[in-house]
Amino acid sequence: MEETKKTPNADRPSRLSKLKSATIEAGKSRTLPGRDEAEAIEYGRQFLNIVARIKGVRVDRQQFLIAELRREGIAHTQAQAAAATSPAAAEVPDEVVTKIARRVINFETNKSTALSFIAGLPGGFALLGTVPGDLTQYFVHSFRIMQKLAYLYGWQEFLEDSKELDDESLAQLALFLGTMIGVGGASNGLVAFAHQVARPAVQKRIARAALTKTFYYPVVKKCLQMVGVKVTKDTFAKGVSKAVPVVGGVLSGAMTYASLKPGALRLMKQLAELPQANSTDRSTH
Repeated sequence: MEETKKTPNADRPSRLSKLKSATIEAGKSRTLPGRDEAEAIEYGRQFLNIVARIKGVRVDRQQFLIAELRREGIAHTQAQAAAATSPAAAEVPDEVVTKIARRVINFETNKSTALSFIAGLPGGFALLGTVPGDLTQYFVHSFRIMQKLAYLYGWQEFLEDSKELDDESLAQLALFLGTMIGVGGASNGLVAFAHQVARPAVQKRIARAALTKTFYYPVVKKCLQMVGVKVTKDTFAKGVSKAVPVVGGVLSGAMTYASLKPGALRLMKQLAELPQANSTDRSTH
């Protein structure tokens, strides 16, 4: 009897269906009463919009990819091809991408920790009202890490200078952050988002369902809520840590490094497994 051969993507609809169900279920869980939840979500949304517009947050995708790939000895024409499509599509070796990813994580986390120590000392700065400066720059470096990792693993540019985040960019940032922070369902939500939103085309589609109507919105909402809670909770925790000046500086730095680097490595692992990072999945590009 002749065996029936499965095509590589034959089980994709069933996998996406399972992801969709898991994402919807994960988004149903509630950790706060209705009013508090809504306030945390709105605070998270506003905070991400503000951080995204801070000078120095945006990473220029083309400049970043070409500079980092050239640094690793990749030919200029291949580096340009990677910037025009993706490193995988330009056949940049996986080990090179991994090496760059780990380097940028170390660079941004070490920079964040050093700044956090300075901000934790008496006379430290605050960038956003009552939110301590070290907490703000923690998110600044998170945003920079998210962009750099995304571009290395095949995603297109998603932050524009001095513009309000559109629904797609907000969802993407929220799911990236949720994956870093460890929000339940964020990883599944990111996989589903990668397949159904980011994967079909390089450029954003003109017509798209409102964010609140998408099946992954409950998880996006949960991620925004966690950002809102983290900011308000950490604002209090870091404020208390400054009661003892020198020890406070050390504590703030430890809190930043302890949460930022493992989260960045978690996101790196997740992005490396998505179709955008696969050189054979040319429809991504």
